[in-house]
Amino acid sequence: MSRPDTTPSPDRIDPNKPIEPKTAIGSNTGSDFQTFMQGSGTNPVAASAAGGAPTPIELARPPQQPGAPTLNTLLAQSANMQDSLGTLQDQLGTPNLKLKRSQAHLLRNKLSDANNYIRGAAGKLGLETPPLKTPSHPGVTERLMAYINDGQEKMVGVQQKLDELMGRKEQLSPGDMMMVQIKMGQAQQEIEYSSTVLSKVIDALKQVFNIQL
Repeated sequence: MSRPDTTPSPDRIDPNKPIEPKTAIGSNTGSDFQTFMQGSGTNPVAASAAGGAPTPIELARPPQQPGAPTLNTLLAQSANMQDSLGTLQDQLGTPNLKLKRSQAHLLRNKLSDANNYIRGAAGKLGLETPPLKTPSHPGVTERLMAYINDGQEKMVGVQQKLDELMGRKEQLSPGDMMMVQIKMGQAQQEIEYSSTVLSKVIDALKQVFNIQL
């Protein structure tokens, strides 16, 4: 005796029932990413530079100025900038250093802007700012060095002026001190950016020659 056929007939299959179970593809992708970012408390740019030198993107951000400046804080700021200029000078003196045209153009613009900011700060202190001294036959490195040397010269004048004011117990107006602080902060930003660019060029040079420069 044959068994009855239990296969469902076509007329009993629900045509509206999906063959595969529905899944919410990508429905939580955005929320999961937002949750991760909120939980991490960091942004991708800052995280990538954690524990290392600041990236050009970070240096391109507007500098955050500290509180109300004083003659002492301005003096410390000018000394820090002079050190940064010295570091930049050492980097440009690296043997066998060759800059691409795009790199040279970028550094020239950055150091030119930094020099203008430094001159603006010196002018607010009443210092004379004669024209930049450029070499008679400047190459790329010589022109960049001219900006650095001029900036260091102006920083020496700024420090002497600040020492003089402190010795006489004189004060600048709050507006003038704020402008000096802002101008030097802007110059420092451009100098640090230039130093970061040069560091990457020098690191690549070391890899090529496989020597300790």
